[in-house]
Amino acid sequence: MVALLKVILPLLALVLLATMFLVPRTIDLESAIPFADVELETRLRDQQVTAPSFSSQTGRGHLVAVTAAKANPDPEEPSRIVAEDLDTRITLTSGQLITVLAEHGEMDSAFQDLVLEDGVRITTSSGLKLDTDSLIMSLDQVRAETGGPVSATLGIGRLDAGRMAIRPAGESDDIYLFFTKGVRLLYTPQTTTKDP
Repeated sequence: MVALLKVILPLLALVLLATMFLVPRTIDLESAIPFADVELETRLRDQQVTAPSFSSQTGRGHLVAVTAAKANPDPEEPSRIVAEDLDTRITLTSGQLITVLAEHGEMDSAFQDLVLEDGVRITTSSGLKLDTDSLIMSLDQVRAETGGPVSATLGIGRLDAGRMAIRPAGESDDIYLFFTKGVRLLYTPQTTTKDP
């Protein structure tokens, strides 16, 4: 009897397992779509693109990449693109990285200029962190300028300026940050402790 159960029980388990996977279930096609009717109507009306990305290489070999949470044409000027939650990364030929984050941005239809606004945060791979209200940047070359005051956190303290520009100096491929219009540096000395 035990020998017979050793054969029948595994076969019965195999039949039950096979019927679980092989017997088709009915699928309600209406409930399979994860969008609500209102969301679909909004996406169709606004012509929204979710998670768009744009990348280019400048004539000098620097890489520019822009991603956003969503983008759509400007309702007042359809030749412009409006985006939210932007992440812009500029990889220089030297290997350094400049990251620009902003809540709002607008791009022209030729993909040459990008205007970033609302909580613009610029971070460099050397550790510099800058905050400003707006930044106008070129996408076909590494050039950017703040629309107003900028404040920076440095390893040695804090820097405030009326304007800042990111661009090459002269004919060089090196990219520099230029601070103008009332530059103020607040030096915070590092405290050192002596061993007793």
